[in-house]
Amino acid sequence: MNQTVDINALNDDQLCAYLTALLSETLPDLIIKGGADEPFYEAPTDDSKGILYFRSNYPRSLLHELSHYCLAGARRRELDDFGYWYIPTGRTADEQARFESVEARPQGLEKAMCHALGIQFSPSLDDFSGRPASKEFLEELETVYQEMLTSPPPTASKVLEALSRPMSRS
Repeated sequence: MNQTVDINALNDDQLCAYLTALLSETLPDLIIKGGADEPFYEAPTDDSKGILYFRSNYPRSLLHELSHYCLAGARRRELDDFGYWYIPTGRTADEQARFESVEARPQGLEKAMCHALGIQFSPSLDDFSGRPASKEFLEELETVYQEMLTSPPPTASKVLEALSRPMSRS
């Protein structure tokens, strides 16, 4: 007999294990691994599938990195970390504005993933300076979120559909 499980009753380790198993079925060409000190996407080689590393056992890190994967085109998926630049925290105001301009889209999808799972979302600025998120970033994030609910791209659609299914335990 199958029972529906409340996803919010799971601890982070359990939720990450569930998501990793679910996503390995949904995205068979991708390996998802937790426990990393820093998130990273390792492009596939002739001998290996692409590997998406997420930070520690944080479900939100998994979903965030997954959103980058879902939005990356085939060419970007052939590049480590999808070929994106990254400047760690301690950015100038201009660097932070640039970060926000490229992060609204993946975070909008991440918000849709959180919605599908029924877990809380909050924007991430990846910045510990105390600066608030810009109005433009928050507005664009919300616009993308609405877009992802109604017309997500194909890979995102597959993932959102999988995340929306009730979790059951036999």
